[in-house]
Amino acid sequence: MLAIRRLLEGGVRVVPLKQMVVEEIAGLFGVLAHPTRVRILKLLSDGEHDVSDIRARLDVPATNASQHLALLRSHRLVAVRREGNHLFYCLRDPQVAELINRALDLLDTDKSQAPQLREAIDLVRIRG
Repeated sequence: MLAIRRLLEGGVRVVPLKQMVVEEIAGLFGVLAHPTRVRILKLLSDGEHDVSDIRARLDVPATNASQHLALLRSHRLVAVRREGNHLFYCLRDPQVAELINRALDLLDTDKSQAPQLREAIDLVRIRG
């Protein structure tokens, strides 16, 4: 069986590749499970933004925005560029937007939904 070594706190364990992939997918969905992070990704779908702009547009504290951005970066969902004292973030891959839109498609499958909910879904949808 194929396996990799994964370093854990104070030790090493062997994890089958299939299990590792499932854990990575679960971790990715966990990162996407926070509304602020989805809002950040939606904002970044329009292009590059610096941290202060993200914080201001989403009306979140600077430390909160930075923590969310660090988590998105650690999961390779966003890329960062430094210019002087400013950090500029952007989507690392357009597939991030496609993933969010696919989730919205799942929410939008019930055609009997209230028109207001369908309008809200359309507002969150990322246009390419």
